[in-house]
Amino acid sequence: MEFEKIILIGIVIFLASVLQGIFGFAFMLIAMPLVSFILDMRATVPLLALLAFSVSLIYWFLVLRLPRSEPFYYKKIMPLFAGALLGIPIGVSFLIQFDERLIKLILGSVLILYSIYSLFYKKIIVRLPDWTGYIFGFLSGLMGGAFNIGGPPVVFYIATKEWSKIEIVSSLSLFYVAASTLIILFHVLAGNITKSIAMTFVSILPVQIIGLLLGIHIFRRISEEKYKRFLFVLLIVMGIMLMI
Repeated sequence: MEFEKIILIGIVIFLASVLQGIFGFAFMLIAMPLVSFILDMRATVPLLALLAFSVSLIYWFLVLRLPRSEPFYYKKIMPLFAGALLGIPIGVSFLIQFDERLIKLILGSVLILYSIYSLFYKKIIVRLPDWTGYIFGFLSGLMGGAFNIGGPPVVFYIATKEWSKIEIVSSLSLFYVAASTLIILFHVLAGNITKSIAMTFVSILPVQIIGLLLGIHIFRRISEEKYKRFLFVLLIVMGIMLMI
């Protein structure tokens, strides 16, 4: 991969990692549209699958690791994980077979709709039954395998549940690490992770760690609400850029 592209990708990953450290979920929503301007989608998706796994794991150890006395809520994510297990390979296959312009159109639409929802969301009155977790898990796996953006369906599902903060943190963290592992596995089986992509991942990993540490440092000193609004406005602009 050209040195100039690696530098540009490194800048994007640093920015996305800083925002991940600030907001706890923004990495793929920022990295995916920007890196797709630098690389084609068939290189962007497997590269960011590797980086999504590393950022989830690192963030877990730095911020989301719970005291040993707190249980992991495996049962909370089982419907989501089971659905994702079916959706991920279909999403990976979608990436290989479909036109890149269609993928960018769908990705742009997802970013816009999710950002508008996040900006104006107040409270969801309807409480979805637990079995709908299989559906939202499938949608998350489908979007994660094809676009590396599997978060919105899971966040929407959990927003309808009356879970405690500890349940949400533990369940989301465990789901993201598990889903990222599966996504990488299917990309390896599909032959999408090449030597060039693996070397690019290794070269960018230190930048990701530094950005994440900086983001966590900033998080403790700023108003989270203002930056969330700025983030989603930026994502709407990115979604429009991808669509046109």
